[in-house]
Amino acid sequence: MSPAPTSSTLTWSRARRIALRAQGMGRARRSDPPTPATSRRALARTVERTHLLQIDSVNVFARAHHLPVFTRTGRWDPSVLERAVRPGQRRSLREGLAHEAAYITPEIHRLLAFRRAMSAQDSGALREITASSPQLLPQVREVVADIGPASAAAVSRHLGDTERGEGWGWRRTDTQWAVEHLFRTGELDCVGRSSQFERLYSLPADEHPGPDGLPAQDEAASIRELVERAARSLGIAEIGSLADYFRLRVRTVAPAVRELLAQGELREVEVSHPTGARTMLLHRDAPAPAPLRVAALVSPFDPLVFHRPRLARLFDVEYRIGIYTPAAQRTTGYYALLFLLGDVFPARVDLRADRVRGVLEVRGTYREPLPHLPARQRPQDAAIAEALAAELWRAARWQGLEEVEVLTGSGTGDLSAALAEFAHRGADTG
Repeated sequence: MSPAPTSSTLTWSRARRIALRAQGMGRARRSDPPTPATSRRALARTVERTHLLQIDSVNVFARAHHLPVFTRTGRWDPSVLERAVRPGQRRSLREGLAHEAAYITPEIHRLLAFRRAMSAQDSGALREITASSPQLLPQVREVVADIGPASAAAVSRHLGDTERGEGWGWRRTDTQWAVEHLFRTGELDCVGRSSQFERLYSLPADEHPGPDGLPAQDEAASIRELVERAARSLGIAEIGSLADYFRLRVRTVAPAVRELLAQGELREVEVSHPTGARTMLLHRDAPAPAPLRVAALVSPFDPLVFHRPRLARLFDVEYRIGIYTPAAQRTTGYYALLFLLGDVFPARVDLRADRVRGVLEVRGTYREPLPHLPARQRPQDAAIAEALAAELWRAARWQGLEEVEVLTGSGTGDLSAALAEFAHRGADTG
């Protein structure tokens, strides 16, 4: 990897390229069917850069934790991820709370031990429950030991606890709250997911003689390592993005940032922007800002974009996921994926995998406004549509779908007609 420039100033486009390459973008992506070995390498290469895969249950097209590997490497078999999280000597990932729920490496799990300790000290919603039922936590441990791996709902049923309370949102039984608490403190381990995407819990096993088995560091040392890993993964970032990567507070990471600056692992650079230069932090080993030849779909929960202020400031994209917006107020569909072309996100697409018909349904194709990006850096509509069509065919085949169907007309977006034409012509290019 070539080093980033030594100048204290960077153009906006060069900063974007550093950010993308630091996250593993820019390599050739697979279009052919993958083998188990190529899939394992694809997964390993991705998490080597990202350290985590954020988990999301929505499966309207593909699960959010499957997409980052596809985004960076092309077609792969997600079943290798299921095997990677199973307990045993070959376990290379585990579920934990990093940037929300995520599959994380054993090293990141070790570095987050201080957070699990904090969860144990602050029981939150558990205080009232444990006061009225002091035997609940020991009972949950015993049940999991007897029937695990088991979901929180299964543990609750086993104890005859069916009262979920009133209201909307997370209506859990007391037992389910107890299971969640024990998971957050590290007293229960998530060893997979059920067919309904429920966590399956067991008692933790000491199965990692390597980094995960090392003595826990103090909180300050762990935070410093987490910040350094976030900075390396992002390449160039503002302090808010470094904090957000593992869901830490800015004031918590500020001492670590000052230390990394003093040691030369980070340095401040000025990044030009039409609204004024911004001071950002460049990692010592950040990649060179070479142009990228890439066209890829990107999940809204990908580390490339999951910090929305970074997405807006660095890539000029304002993103709000439609899932949490009433249908009548959605402007870009239910679960739109961003489309990366070169070093810009010129469009987003609302996808649905119709597995009964074997069709990847494109319900909307929307051009990003990119309000600050100079016109000369914006791809033309035809170039966007042609590249997106090829990527959609690759995505369809990855998901075992035989056709790409682009909806056109009112409400389907300003790029839908052009995309439909290229998708029809490009059936043999995905």
